[in-house]
Amino acid sequence: MNIRPFLLAGLAAVALLSACHKGSAVDPEGQGAVRLSVIPVWNGAPFDRMQVYLNAADQREQIQLVKFYLARMTLVAPDVEHELFDADLFNITNGPETRILPVPAGDYQQLRFGLGLPPDLNHTDIATVPVNDPLGNNSGMYWTWATMYRFLLFEGRFDNDPQATGLLPFQFSWHTGLDTLYRERDLPLALEVPAGDTVDLPLYVDLARFTTDGADTLSFADIAQFHGEVQSLPLGIRIADLEQGAFCTP
Repeated sequence: MNIRPFLLAGLAAVALLSACHKGSAVDPEGQGAVRLSVIPVWNGAPFDRMQVYLNAADQREQIQLVKFYLARMTLVAPDVEHELFDADLFNITNGPETRILPVPAGDYQQLRFGLGLPPDLNHTDIATVPVNDPLGNNSGMYWTWATMYRFLLFEGRFDNDPQATGLLPFQFSWHTGLDTLYRERDLPLALEVPAGDTVDLPLYVDLARFTTDGADTLSFADIAQFHGEVQSLPLGIRIADLEQGAFCTP
């Protein structure tokens, strides 16, 4: 995906969001900070939840919810690794979400993270977690029946007729979870973090890639609903693989 033509527009939106944060999260004694922004796009263009898109399976699609965990997000330099957070929850349905995170000054060449929760976090006893924590009960991500978490919620409406107009008649709802569907991703990066300064770290999520990677295309006609059912697990694996591939850095 060629994301560079949209970088300035994305960062402009991020700047508006980050203005709401208090303080710089910077320690001038060898510390800097990154402004991590998770930015939804569709085929590289800014995503609009009110728009009906034509997906790779030739279906009309409107996305109404995109919410997921990112885990063990780590900046990697040749001689050091720095974990930004253990797990955090992002809802990008209405646009980018931003976090300002302290990090040692340095030149970082890779961004590493998991989509979902690794097994040790996925099997957390929710009774031990504050309710407003990303893993807490108010997250709306806990699968009580499975005593573990949902990793990613992807919901909306679709129509199998690409020429139709008006309301989309069918609903889709993909909820990944289960240890089998946890995915890790390494992305190249060229990020210099000076001491005493905050630098932008955009992470793009191309929602068009949730149904295709150019080689594999998944149609809502094949699976409109997935909620961790064992009998549908092969399709769930395809969903998780496609979602993992949707993340990129500039």
